[in-house]
Amino acid sequence: MMTRAHFLPTLSADLLSASSVSAILADLVRIPSTNPGAYENDVARRVATWFKGTGVEADLVESMPGRFSVGAVLRGKADGPRLVLNGHMDTVPIDDVNLWTVDPFSAVVKDGYLYGRGACDMKAGLAVQIAVALSLAKRASEMRGSLVLHFAAGEERAEPGTLSLLEAGYTGDFGIVTEPTELRIAAATRGLAPVHIRLRGHSIHASRAKYATNPAWGLKWVLDALDAYRVEIEKRHHPLLAHGSCTPTVVNGGVVPNAVSDFIDLYVDRRLIPGETVDGEVRDIEARVLAARPSGSDIGIEVSVAYNRFEPAEIDPGAPLIQKLVRSVDRITGRPGEVYGAPYSSDVRNLVNDAGIEAVNFGPGNVAECHCADERVSVTQLEACARVIHDTAEDILLEAT
Repeated sequence: MMTRAHFLPTLSADLLSASSVSAILADLVRIPSTNPGAYENDVARRVATWFKGTGVEADLVESMPGRFSVGAVLRGKADGPRLVLNGHMDTVPIDDVNLWTVDPFSAVVKDGYLYGRGACDMKAGLAVQIAVALSLAKRASEMRGSLVLHFAAGEERAEPGTLSLLEAGYTGDFGIVTEPTELRIAAATRGLAPVHIRLRGHSIHASRAKYATNPAWGLKWVLDALDAYRVEIEKRHHPLLAHGSCTPTVVNGGVVPNAVSDFIDLYVDRRLIPGETVDGEVRDIEARVLAARPSGSDIGIEVSVAYNRFEPAEIDPGAPLIQKLVRSVDRITGRPGEVYGAPYSSDVRNLVNDAGIEAVNFGPGNVAECHCADERVSVTQLEACARVIHDTAEDILLEAT
């Protein structure tokens, strides 16, 4: 027997209203999709359910073995421009539920915010995409172009969800990645080189340390080399992103306090600006730490990419899509549209770099409220974002009157 949990919430007649978009978001937040953890399949099936009988054609696309993304299309009556709305379904895990003041999957609304894991990053953007598609579906007969929707798996770990959708044919001419930007238009986005540095030595009882190579001593000159490198890269300027960064984040090594370890692992978060590449910067880091190793040192050094990477991406701040979004922000919110650079990394890299789509990040929420306890998103921004993107979509897809 089907329970109430299987039914979609009732939306108001105004599909772009705060109540409608919040109801969609709450429905998604209540379905865990942590990566690693529950992953995205339950959310993928729920997204497809939202589109049944609406005229939006939605299909599951296997992006990785056993893990699915959703590709969807609202087709216009002519072969006009295609607008892609992109977002990811996975969320980061919950480190410590005791730090939360609400149930992370309850989708509580209080003080003008909806709370929950993924509320800001980025099920808010997914809810906006669904609301915009449902609203435009009522005017599909007037559309000369098509709305393409991505609900991607695996973005949090730079996995190929979005790329798999593009390769499956869900592509377009323009793209909006609905990551949190506080309704600013991100024409540029940083890349990420996750760097793993392993220092190798020889394990031995600490009382006999002088007879072995202790990799822990290598941390000093490696960190000194990274700090000098950080100072240098901060002099490389980008008009929207300022500069890149080099941040040591994790040190692992050793088993017990009274033994020298075989190895020490250091992880570095290297954020890139356009013009820098993951492979190029990893090679540069490797050369610098090797050059910093003292003459005669027996400490071994291995430098590699720790996990999947993000390349930086940018489009011309004066591009047609940005001009349309600027006008829509002004029309809907009454304030000038702001063009800036997003400090984080996102799947806009796939749209711009891999598919050649004119694409930006633009969505509800503040990145400072992502990946943390009591993650939340402004309900007011949810509605405003839905109306701005809907306005831009009408500008691109509807027939001129």
